[in-house]
Amino acid sequence: MLLCAVICVALLPSCDSGRNETLTVWCSEMDKEMITAMVDAFMATKPAIKGINVEVSEDDSTRQRVEDDPSSAADVFCIPHDQLGALVSGGHLLEITNESHLDSIAQNTAPSISAGQFNGAQYGFPSSFETHMLFYDRSIISDSAARTLEGIISSDVPEDGYHFAMDFANAYFSANWFFTYGCRLFGESGEDRDFCDFDSAEGVAAMTYLIEHRDSFGNMDDASAIELFREHKLGAYIGGPWNASAVTEALLANYGCAALPSVDGRNMRSFAGFKLYCVNANTKNSAVAMDLAAWLTSTENQKTRFQTRTLTPVANALANDVDVAASTTAKAVMAQGPHAIAMPSIPEMSNFWTPTGAFTSSCHDGEIGIPELQARLSELAATIKGTGG
Repeated sequence: MLLCAVICVALLPSCDSGRNETLTVWCSEMDKEMITAMVDAFMATKPAIKGINVEVSEDDSTRQRVEDDPSSAADVFCIPHDQLGALVSGGHLLEITNESHLDSIAQNTAPSISAGQFNGAQYGFPSSFETHMLFYDRSIISDSAARTLEGIISSDVPEDGYHFAMDFANAYFSANWFFTYGCRLFGESGEDRDFCDFDSAEGVAAMTYLIEHRDSFGNMDDASAIELFREHKLGAYIGGPWNASAVTEALLANYGCAALPSVDGRNMRSFAGFKLYCVNANTKNSAVAMDLAAWLTSTENQKTRFQTRTLTPVANALANDVDVAASTTAKAVMAQGPHAIAMPSIPEMSNFWTPTGAFTSSCHDGEIGIPELQARLSELAATIKGTGG
């Protein structure tokens, strides 16, 4: 028995990978069927593993679930890259040190690799790139009108419809207004914890434009927008590429998509995000969990993810893929790319989401007026920087 213990200590990765454990993977509801198929294929290569459960946990809520109860969190889970810093700082993620895993990560684009790093170490396997795009009903909005927000809101829509809509309560989208007018979140690098200039003259101008045109804007989530598209009561909507299949189904031949429109003569800017697969520091089988995360983000499975969910791959080998190049949705995402800003991943991002979404939604809904913008924006900026009362 002592000899076996010594051998296991000496060959820890091998002993770890041979455990007959049941692992758990978290993924979004929309990804579950696809991830289950990927996991089944992976299981065929790991006969010693008892099983792998695929459970639903929406990516945006994963960080909170992990922090609330680390011991019951999944072995492998997907996160938006902005959650990485907080999870690493909390000791919840395993660093990726295996050379073969690092080699597979190196096959992806440089920005996606960087998105999975914190303090110089790699913690995330890049899966896909996403930014915002414009969906529009070509029976209401022409291709030329879709290039500018002014063109969109001057188009004819049904009396009970909307020219344009987005989820103003979701700061992932609504922060676009600040960025478009030149504001910065946590400085140029996204790592300056003491910098947020949403209360600058540019921030006031951004919110003033929003308030002045709010009668032409709808404030709604994806499901509501898709239903209005189906009824031809919505001209255009800012969303993510994950909505492409549902919007296509709703609009059929009238489906239109493009990079975001210009606003007041400015290129509309957006967050750039990367989805990462990470391994729980509490996993009981780190070797297999790491292999699984690498498998789920392989070039082959990135192509599957694109074909199934229209999510833009980050593998260098797929940059000139025929199917990716032919996709109007992928073209729209890539066209928006030069105007996209990488989401900061520092822990202070937790100060940003809820207050910013509440603020922009209140501006749209008429709860904040132009005369009080400066004072209210100063409060918002202080909250984001952690200096608010």
